[in-house]
Amino acid sequence: MASMETAPQRPAIDVIVPVYNAAEDLARCVESVLAHTRGDYRLVLIDDASPGAAIRDYFAMLSSRRLPQVSLLTNESNLGFTLTANVGMQTARPGADVVLLNSDTVVTRGWLDKLARCAASDPRIGTVTPFSNNAEICSLPQFCANNPWPAGQDCEPLVRALELAAAPTYPELPTGVGFCFYIRRALIEAIGYFDPVFGLGYGEENDYCLRAAEAGFRNVLCDDAFVLHLGGSSFGKKRADLAERNMKILLTRHPSYLELVHHYIAADPLRALREFALSQYRVLSGAHHGVLHVIHGHGGGTEYHVRALISASSSEFRHYLLIAVGDDWQLEEHCGAAIQAYDFRRSSDEPWRDLLGGLCARFGIDLVHLHNISGCRDGLTTALADLDIAYGYTVHDLNFTCPTITFLDAQQRYCGTVTEPALCNACLGTQTEFATIDIVAWRAQHQALLERAAFVIAPSAWAAATLNRYFPKCAVAVVAHGSGAGMSRDDAVRTRVELPADSVPTIAVIGAIGPDKGARRLERLIALTRERELRLRWVLIGYLDCGRDQWQSGDRVFTQHGPFDSRELSALLEHYRVQLVAYPSAGPETFSFTLSEAWAAGRPVVVPPIGALAERVAQSGAGWVLSEEEWRSEERMLQRIALLVAPASRDALQRAALQACATPQATLDAMAAATVAIWNRAIAESPRCIGCAAIAARRCLDALHYVPWEPPAPATAALPAVAQASAPRGWLGRVAHGALRIRRTLPGRVLYRLTPRPVLEALKARLP
Repeated sequence: MASMETAPQRPAIDVIVPVYNAAEDLARCVESVLAHTRGDYRLVLIDDASPGAAIRDYFAMLSSRRLPQVSLLTNESNLGFTLTANVGMQTARPGADVVLLNSDTVVTRGWLDKLARCAASDPRIGTVTPFSNNAEICSLPQFCANNPWPAGQDCEPLVRALELAAAPTYPELPTGVGFCFYIRRALIEAIGYFDPVFGLGYGEENDYCLRAAEAGFRNVLCDDAFVLHLGGSSFGKKRADLAERNMKILLTRHPSYLELVHHYIAADPLRALREFALSQYRVLSGAHHGVLHVIHGHGGGTEYHVRALISASSSEFRHYLLIAVGDDWQLEEHCGAAIQAYDFRRSSDEPWRDLLGGLCARFGIDLVHLHNISGCRDGLTTALADLDIAYGYTVHDLNFTCPTITFLDAQQRYCGTVTEPALCNACLGTQTEFATIDIVAWRAQHQALLERAAFVIAPSAWAAATLNRYFPKCAVAVVAHGSGAGMSRDDAVRTRVELPADSVPTIAVIGAIGPDKGARRLERLIALTRERELRLRWVLIGYLDCGRDQWQSGDRVFTQHGPFDSRELSALLEHYRVQLVAYPSAGPETFSFTLSEAWAAGRPVVVPPIGALAERVAQSGAGWVLSEEEWRSEERMLQRIALLVAPASRDALQRAALQACATPQATLDAMAAATVAIWNRAIAESPRCIGCAAIAARRCLDALHYVPWEPPAPATAALPAVAQASAPRGWLGRVAHGALRIRRTLPGRVLYRLTPRPVLEALKARLP
């Protein structure tokens, strides 16, 4: 009968706590070890001749509890941390691994099992250090810092987060950290104990780790374990002096140590591990619900709106922004002012359901908010059809109704939102980009998506009504886009072109202007202005689709400012002396952020008689709506614009400017409040039940571009030929070589001190 397979036994482990004063810290440490440790372990407390009665009294109390796993030892005189740690290692049970634990630590659930499992994962591992709040290169959340732990705060969410985030990878470290220092028995047998020269302590573990590396062992991080370190109680004010003294010793022995550590700190290879663990911590302890916003990769007003919405509701929800483009999905986690970006890539055989559902399961997402799915339409619609998770949609454009988005035909003429499938297919067939699309199938795909949506939001009544022309059963809530402080951009042009100091009126067009927003029409308006020698100037605060550079025509009729920071729009309108903002659009808008920004700057507008522009201007009186004839003809449009800025219209222009300033606009807070109410209803009515496994931790780390650190290869300079050929001479030579091998171990140090000087000189003489 075959024997049942069993998991390998954890080795015997002695947990050694050198003690000097700080009885309250010690009691807290001991209770944490007793509460969170199991298996074959022994807790060895060694009092290093603490002054006063506090430690003696605590030892007496602990002794009275008769705990079989606790051993209490006392040094007759003060030896310092290093020698006390050596005493503990020397008195450890034969064959036992050792953990050196500071008395000012608090261990957490599963700590010792995790450290032992890490140590057992590779026979080359010599030392293991866990994560901590205060552990130099193993600190989190801040690297190389003491992160104060709030009194009374539970560690369990962070412990669980580390477990969820760990593959584990057990990455290499240049040196372990002594607050909680696991040492394999094999390493002790190979290189011995701490060097007594480090006295009271500081740097002894660094020296030990460097010796371990020289002997072929690895020093690693146990990336799923966490031990609190609450200060340097044992050293007190002596710490700075000890650090200076012992660092000199360390650098004498290991001259490249600082360079090694500095390179490691500069590279910060544990960043991805920390960030992913903290991400999981936020899922466990942050805002209860997570919202995943989905956009395309084109930026623009949609992205501006989403980021503003995230910012305005960040106190109530955890937010994630997914930029889905084909198989490449960039996920941004928004944590306050910081953004953490993951780069995921779908494998060719991976179901879309597993990718989207796995992200939702991993990051605790309860609601998916679609803003634009054009970058991965089929993948997202397929995934959402198969997942049991609430989702909704905001109508930033009317892409669901018509793939042109703008309702423009091959001649760039607006169709008026025709709904007849035969007419729509005929129109699409004349446009190469859309010729293969069947409008019936297109709308059916989006109708199915809308029917299952928990909500649909439109920013204007016109956008809602137009969507309902194509999908009559779709209930649409109107929530106007909120106006905020504007959107910064890295490529914004900071220089400003000068205009002649005269009274010629300036007409502005704002934004990135392509054919649908009137690029060709603007070019025609500029040409007509020249032909008719009108006293007008055109300034594009933005750029045309034919070029983004800032430039000005020789006759100063047209100036292109280039990309701009919308927070500076008011100042730019003032600089260019803009009296009127024109919208020569060929197709309709669903809202228009630039209209809100122009009004906020006190500039009246002239707009086409279609879409949300016409709706908003007609309601406000802060501008003019062109007639159908004026809009269809650039000549008629130019005539109307010239009249609006003529001296005879000065009073009307001023009244419209005042009305622009007075026109109430939705704030970011109002938009966020209305949207949050919709989210809460959707989540309450459709509790999350994804049914997918969370995306693997290792895959998330790869998406953060995590690369474990590897120590540099040791420099091996060739020995002189005579030394390579030399061999120990006689038995005294063999003794000399044996002494050389153990020179850095405790027995070697003791032997060195006990050996008479003449004998030492004789031994040295026998070395090659």
